[in-house]
Parts: sequence; C-alpha cells; structure tokens
Amino acid sequence: MLTSTFFMALAGLSTLIEASPLQPRGGGKRGLAFPKENNGVAGSQYTKYFSSSSKVTWMYDWEAVIDGNAINLEYVPLLHSNEQWCTQGWFTNVANAQKNYKVSHVLSFNEPDQVGGGGTNMAVADAVAAHRQYIQPLAAQGLRIGSPSVTNSNDANKGINYLKQFMAGCSGCQIDFVVAHYYAWDKADDFKNYLQKFHDTFGKPVWVTEFGVTSGNADTFLKQVLPWLDSQSWIERYAYNMVAPTTDTPFLINAAGNGLSSTGQVYAST
Repeated sequence: MLTSTFFMALAGLSTLIEASPLQPRGGGKRGLAFPKENNGVAGSQYTKYFSSSSKVTWMYDWEAVIDGNAINLEYVPLLHSNEQWCTQGWFTNVANAQKNYKVSHVLSFNEPDQVGGGGTNMAVADAVAAHRQYIQPLAAQGLRIGSPSVTNSNDANKGINYLKQFMAGCSGCQIDFVVAHYYAWDKADDFKNYLQKFHDTFGKPVWVTEFGVTSGNADTFLKQVLPWLDSQSWIERYAYNMVAPTTDTPFLINAAGNGLSSTGQVYAST
C-alpha cells in the first residue's frame, strides 16, 4: 500500500545518482521504506534522520533507483509491476545499484493482488510470467529472491490465497523468502498471529516490507511488536510504512519534514 505522498516516476528513464559504494550495517532486520519522490523532492532525504540509529540496516523505495542521497544502508531493488515503465531498464538499474550500493536481495512485485493503494493488479499467470522473465534471472548472480508482496486480505484471490496460487504457478522458481504486508488496528496479537499463519502456510523465511496502524496507537503497537519481530528466527526483515512526513497517518517523519515523528522515534530506538 502506497499513499498519496508516493508519486510514481519512470524508473526505467531515471538516472541513478552517483555515489560511493555503501556497506551494510550489522545484520539487523529493521529497514527503511521511503518514497522515491515525495511532493516533488527525493524521499531519500528523510533517511538522514535515522543516521544515528543502529537499529536500521537496510532500505528500499519500491523501485530500483534512488534519487538524491540516502544514508549508508544496504539497498533492496524492487520491480513494482510488469508495466513498461517498470521493466524498461530494470536489469540496467539493478546493475547500477550494485555498483553504488550493497545489494544482496531483490523484491518482486508490489501487491499484485490489489487494485489501487499502490497495488499493481496483476493476474497470477501474468505475475508468474513476468517474475520468470525479470526476477528469476537475477538468482544466477547469487542474489536472494523474494516473492511478490501481498496484502493481508482474506479474499479468495488476495493475500495468502493469491500468493499460494503464485507459488504453485512458479514451481521451479527460486523464492528464498515470502513477503507480507499488513495494515490493521493496533492489536499486536492479531499482527503476530497473521505473520505466524503466513510463515506456516509457506514454510519459508518472511519479510514484512510494509506494515502500519490504521486505527489506534502506533507508538504503543511498535513497542509491543518490534521486540517480537526481532526475536523470531523466521522473520528475516521488516519495514514500517513509511519514511515520509506524517499528516493524518502515523508515518515515521514529522509533519514539517524536519525530524522523526514520535512513531519514528520509537522505530529508531526500541
């Protein structure tokens, strides 16, 4: 789920900003999800407010190109969908990212089970075909490959049910970890139970590349779930949505865009 602050850019036509090679911090799980652009400026600028946090170790921006200057974290490219603006230049963008950042993993499509809200609305067969064409070849480079991310909807062709169909159709594909998204109220047990079900269903390591509180207290919720996420051996990485200025949503940057929100402070330190 992306919000109105996330403005799509033509990734294949973007120019990767030159940067010195970056090295990952430690082996922690916590990541930063930031919009490639936010109200016309590079979303990477907001990562600087986490520069003193030892908790965060990786980052992504729903694409394979970073505009502006992000802090020194491992970068995970993502192929947003099978649309031409995403696939054109994909392999070149990944190669450029590998020159400028530590890259060891790649993420597949963003919420192909959903229409709107950042979802890419891809039929399972189309997602399988595009994954085989654009994602699977990167496994030959030694990169670890993630499944498409799916919503936490219980509908027949969404969420876990969609990903089950994808995994069956992509038999023989290298899928090293499965990717979950989760948005709901601030009930920590519901979050934990859903992720346990996700793991039990697929029997693979889990990444939670988007999660957020839609009602309730996000700060309290994070204080409850962050230690749990860190303690589960089958949860490899996670990223709260998102590193951008907050308005009526508990994002990690304050409304002025000049520092961490209270939720961001919890995320940076707990």
